[in-house]
Amino acid sequence: PAIDAHDDRLTIVCADRPGLFSRIAGVLALNGLDVLEATVRTSDALAIEEFRVSSAFGAEIPWSKVERDLERALLGRIALEPRLAERARSYQRRRNTGRGLEPKVRVLEHEASDGSTVVEVVGPDSVGLLYGLTRALADLDLDILRAKIATMGSDVVDSFYVRDRSGAPITDEADGDEIRTALLHVLRTSKT
Repeated sequence: PAIDAHDDRLTIVCADRPGLFSRIAGVLALNGLDVLEATVRTSDALAIEEFRVSSAFGAEIPWSKVERDLERALLGRIALEPRLAERARSYQRRRNTGRGLEPKVRVLEHEASDGSTVVEVVGPDSVGLLYGLTRALADLDLDILRAKIATMGSDVVDSFYVRDRSGAPITDEADGDEIRTALLHVLRTSKT
């Protein structure tokens, strides 16, 4: 993979595969980085993933460690899920006094012009939330073509443009219901 990390930006170019976005999001969370924005593009089996991040409490971003962890994660050599669960348990999340946005997931089957299905996710942010959401999409054999990630205060408003394993948009209502169920579960069980 080609990794370019500087200031508050990370760009990764590598072969596309299911779960790629999830692994990257997991590594960022593991290193205490909040994803403020992300853009994912795929072209000819190549993924271009760009992130704008911030470090907890304004600390300097440990890019050399992040890069090492990314290389290991892309090889499947980091146990992300248990490590993120431990981090969530030990990390006291900065929170606004408000409750945050009510968790909501919408599956917009015919909204994207590129033949994908748009999945919109709204709710309170938490440690590893983006990892959990994208992992749930990967577990449903969905390919993320593009993503628009926005963290506003203690809330997220994320959009994922997805296709099924055959490259088709999601058209079956039952499949849309499963996507909603999986993502709402992640939103409701994530530790804030």
